[in-house]
Amino acid sequence: MEAGLIKKDSEVKLKFIDLTYEGLGVAKYDGLAIFVKGVLPDEEGIVRITKVEKRYAFGEILRLDVISDSRVKVENQLLDSTIPLQHLSYEKQLVFKSKIVKDIFSKSPVLKDSVICETIGSKDAWHYRNKTQVPVRSNKGKMETGVFANSSHRLIPVDDFKINLPGIDEIVAGVRDILTSFNEKPYDEGTNTGNIRNIIVRKSSYTNEVMVIIITRSKSLFPKSKIIPAIVERFPEIVSIVQNINNKRTSTIFGEKSEVIYGKSSYREEILGKSFDITAQSFLQVNIPQAEVLYTKVLELLDLKGTEVVLDAYCGIGTISLALADKAKRVIGIEVIPEAVEIAKLNAVKNNVENVIFECGLVEEVITDFEISLDAVVVDPPRKGLETAFLDSLLEMKVKKVVYISCNPATLVRDLEQFVESGYELSEIQPVDLFPQTAHVEAMIMMSYCGLDKKNRG
Repeated sequence: MEAGLIKKDSEVKLKFIDLTYEGLGVAKYDGLAIFVKGVLPDEEGIVRITKVEKRYAFGEILRLDVISDSRVKVENQLLDSTIPLQHLSYEKQLVFKSKIVKDIFSKSPVLKDSVICETIGSKDAWHYRNKTQVPVRSNKGKMETGVFANSSHRLIPVDDFKINLPGIDEIVAGVRDILTSFNEKPYDEGTNTGNIRNIIVRKSSYTNEVMVIIITRSKSLFPKSKIIPAIVERFPEIVSIVQNINNKRTSTIFGEKSEVIYGKSSYREEILGKSFDITAQSFLQVNIPQAEVLYTKVLELLDLKGTEVVLDAYCGIGTISLALADKAKRVIGIEVIPEAVEIAKLNAVKNNVENVIFECGLVEEVITDFEISLDAVVVDPPRKGLETAFLDSLLEMKVKKVVYISCNPATLVRDLEQFVESGYELSEIQPVDLFPQTAHVEAMIMMSYCGLDKKNRG
């Protein structure tokens, strides 16, 4: 039904029947879908309509009259953009994430009968993030850190983000206050003035080493000779401070030039008993204990016997590659970012791993240079899924086992349909929650090549 009976700013009583994949509550009013954040299925209340489109509308809850048993205390209403599921019990968050995967698979004619396991929950549903990147802006004449209001770049001051590892939020606020004390100015997007754009803190889940990255508009950070000692004296766990310069009018956080202004160029993290150097822009899962659960599951699915050659596509700094190397005869890691490849090589040397090689380039191009038969492949692509050229090459190779780790169930389904149509059988799909309090979910699956003849006979 099209909008017509409902107008902006009108108030209506609604009963919520579902959640969208983003965690918005869904209600129907005269057949029109209405989306409202912060509400749950089976709840009822008064909603003010804030936006009306042709076939749907958005609203905000004014009063809840019927409250779900699944509702829990909201930690901070200002954080509804960063932790949109904070009002839903963690047990029900896991059910919701399984449902996301099930719903997307059910829409595929090829995959609708797939078995979706229950989501593996995180041991810590709150203080799990090892990295935070926080904008710095002026608020009421004071340099503040926080979050941007929805659909804007207006800063809302926040000092406790609820999901960061202990100590991270205190370091962000402390660095901000020290910079303020030395008269550094927050960045102003409108005039492209001021200097401090972002403060980023990365912390090891196991070694407690900390890296601080200060994003500035200009090369200046004055006086460094006093700012740096002040930061390190207050937070002695800091082993690295990096200044990154971004002088462009852009929403991209990092600029092209970085300088280590204190300590090392990296900090040390441990994953499944191995040590990894992490630099300012290294990709690393933000929930390390849960990433270990994910990687352990990969090894279980592959069931390697020590004779296999395994490809780790999109290998990053080698976290999965080095785990595979313990069980395989040989591991080949491919990554498009040169710095990540160099760090992966150093991580292999640091851990005395000699049966892994890392190559830089597009995975669809690099694999054509190898004249070696692969026994297994692990893919962990970005949200857009597998590149068409790589997927085509992989299907032509008819590799016996493929493990696919996905952060986007929609592109996972798109790619899996092609695997099935090319002769692969699927195992159960296993969702894993690496991002509690958010609507994001990872899913993984192993595929075994059985051939089209066997598939057609089946």
